[in-house]
Amino acid sequence: MLNSPGNRHLRDETTHFGSPSRGLPATHFRRPRQESPRLPNTSLSEKSYFDETDLSAYFSHLNVNDRIFDNPVYHFPLVENGFFSHPCQEAEPINQDSSILNLLQNHNFDGLRSNGNELSSVPRNQWMSGLSLKRNQWLQDSFDCSSLRDLRGNIVALAKDQYGCRHLQRTMSSLPKEEIDMIFVEVIDRVCELMIDPFGNYVVQKLVELCSEEQRTRILLMLTNDDFQLVRICLNTHGIRAVLKLLENLTNPQQISLVIAALRPGAVALTKDTNGHYVIQYCVKHFSHEDTKYLLNEVADNCYGIATDKSGCCVLQHCVEYSKGAQQERLVAEIIANALLLAEDCYGNYVVQHLLALRVPQITASLLRQLEGHYVSFSCNKYGSNVVERCLLESGEEQSTRIIIELLRSPNVSMLLMHPFGNYVIQSALLVSKGFVHNALRYLIRINSPMMRSNIYGKKVLAWFQKRRLPYI
Repeated sequence: MLNSPGNRHLRDETTHFGSPSRGLPATHFRRPRQESPRLPNTSLSEKSYFDETDLSAYFSHLNVNDRIFDNPVYHFPLVENGFFSHPCQEAEPINQDSSILNLLQNHNFDGLRSNGNELSSVPRNQWMSGLSLKRNQWLQDSFDCSSLRDLRGNIVALAKDQYGCRHLQRTMSSLPKEEIDMIFVEVIDRVCELMIDPFGNYVVQKLVELCSEEQRTRILLMLTNDDFQLVRICLNTHGIRAVLKLLENLTNPQQISLVIAALRPGAVALTKDTNGHYVIQYCVKHFSHEDTKYLLNEVADNCYGIATDKSGCCVLQHCVEYSKGAQQERLVAEIIANALLLAEDCYGNYVVQHLLALRVPQITASLLRQLEGHYVSFSCNKYGSNVVERCLLESGEEQSTRIIIELLRSPNVSMLLMHPFGNYVIQSALLVSKGFVHNALRYLIRINSPMMRSNIYGKKVLAWFQKRRLPYI
């Protein structure tokens, strides 16, 4: 784009200073240096405050005036109806200029340094660092001189503040039950909002650890009051953390039933989500089979779509591993029924391999029968070749022999010796084969060895013999 004739002026502008220019000297592109504005030469003893003109000049140089008032990091924690609400002093009206002036008057910021009797500007990052440190200390002092009862009515606001949520987490562990109940009363009506908040979710996690069983049930009722409310929270990066902490602290069957009933309509969406799939895996692993059978039925009904998804293939393997009885049989049957399609899928092949890794004779036999007649075509596929290798390595001698014979009977078997993926199948076949089948493979390699020596993939098969110091002729 920059090299197009229409943008020739842009191409010239982008040349480095000092490099040979296209017909213009390098100095042509240099801009005159702008001097940084300085505050008036006023000694600290003569002037203990900054007037508004001095302050505006300083902020115009730093270009942080908007950041201070627009960035929530620099907001004071307790703001109600246009007033600063500090527990140790009376409320003051918010005024941007006056609040910053007072802040500068009352604190010695590291962002301004003294050169003799003058104040000079310093790098922006140092000034902002000093402002942040002083602001953090101001908040900490405010919290230290306040009891939790002084913060009544502002718990939700504190929970959504970066420093307020940390203060609440620190203090909640040592609070008596009465004050935990006070926090619960303020939080319960907005618990859904806090669970998806970047900071509020940590307060909810702490609360579900400390609250009573009845209070946890009330939280669950709030989460399940609206359709898909719990599912939407599970799909959120912050919400999934709070939900998992809540699941860890469930104590009775009624609570588990509420969760399963709320998750069931969105089970498929959760299995395919990078955040939501964690809640399905947790339920399958830690809840009873009677509780999870409805979730497993939803997964089985949508087996192919879940198996071909990046997150879903992990969930499906987890479901097969931890399910039992009729639910596991149904999952396995659905996977085997779709095995021909899954074997060549970038994610589905892992599900097929997982069934083989279980080493359950009945499951392995059923799966091999389903794949029979397709081993050659799978061997030429990037993902299917992995499935064929796993079939050879995980099955018994009789079953692996049957697979190798199918490969040898194919008219395209010589192609596998020099195929980017088929050569790995041949190496696995050499590893597990015995007797006449092994001799047949070595004969095939011997008659094709002249071509294999000049092929990058054929050389890999020949190297298999060299590593084991075995002759292939």
